[in-house]
Amino acid sequence: MGRMSKTDNVVADTETAESTVAPAAAKAGTSRGSTPHAAKPDGEATPSNPAEPQRIDTMFLWNRLKRTDPKATKPFTRSGGFRGTQIDPTWRFQMMTEVFGPIGKGWGYEQIDWTIAERMIFICARVWYIDPETREKCFTGPQWGGTEMVRRRNGMESPDDECFKMSMTDAVGKCLLQLGLAADVYMGQFDDSKYREESEAFYAAKSNPDLQPAAVEAFEAEVKRRLNSCLDLDDLEEVWRSGVGTRLREIGSIDRAAQHRITGLFAQKKAEILKREEEDGREAA
Repeated sequence: MGRMSKTDNVVADTETAESTVAPAAAKAGTSRGSTPHAAKPDGEATPSNPAEPQRIDTMFLWNRLKRTDPKATKPFTRSGGFRGTQIDPTWRFQMMTEVFGPIGKGWGYEQIDWTIAERMIFICARVWYIDPETREKCFTGPQWGGTEMVRRRNGMESPDDECFKMSMTDAVGKCLLQLGLAADVYMGQFDDSKYREESEAFYAAKSNPDLQPAAVEAFEAEVKRRLNSCLDLDDLEEVWRSGVGTRLREIGSIDRAAQHRITGLFAQKKAEILKREEEDGREAA
C-alpha cells in the first residue's frame, strides 16, 4: 500500500463536506456533469464489449437555477385569501445573464401571440437560450401571461399603462420556470424556514469577493504553483494545512467543480510523489 499522510484525512473530510453543500455552478473539464462508466476488464471497446456512452447530467441547468435568493422575494396576498411568494423579475434576468450571458446574446425572449379578453391583456411568449456547452440555440415551451387592463384606486378605475409589460413579465417568468429558475419557490421549499436560512447563507457566500470566479481562478493558480514546489508528502501536507482545506470548503458552497479540480491537484501530486519514491527505491535496491 502507498504511504499515508494527514493530507489524506483532510481531503477525505473535504469530499464528505461536499455532499452537504449547495449545488454549484458549472462543471469544468469534461462534458457537463458527465461521468464515464467504468471501463470493461480488458479496458478496450470491442464488438462484444462496446464502450458505454457517457451519462449527461440532464439536471445541470435546473440545479444551477433552482435556488432563489430570499432577498429577491416577498410574500403577497390576493383577494380570496390566496398567499404566495413574489419573485423580483430583475433578479430573474440577473440569474439568466449569469448563466447564459447578456440578454440578446446568450438568451432572450420573444412574443408569439397576444389577445384581449374580459378586460385583460394576454401575451404568449417563449424564451430562447444558448446551451453553455453545445452552443446550440434552444427554446422553452410557450407560456401565456395575463394582467388586467385597469387598476383600481380609492374605488376608482383607470387604465393601467403597465399591463402589457406585466403580462410579458408573467409569461417570461413561467417560461423560465421550465428551465428550473426559482423552482424552489414553486415546489414549496420556501415554506421551510430552515431552507430559507440555507439560501441566505448560500447567497451571502456567493457575494463574498474571495469566492468570485476571478478570485477562485487566482487561488487555483496559486495552489498549482505551490504544489509544483512540493518534493515529498510532508511538503504536500504543509500546503494543505496552510488554509487550503478551509478555503476549499468555502469554494465548495458556491462552485463544486472548482473544489473538485483543486482537490484533484493534491491527489495528482501525491500520486506523482509516491511514484517517484517507488522508482527511487527500486534504483537504490
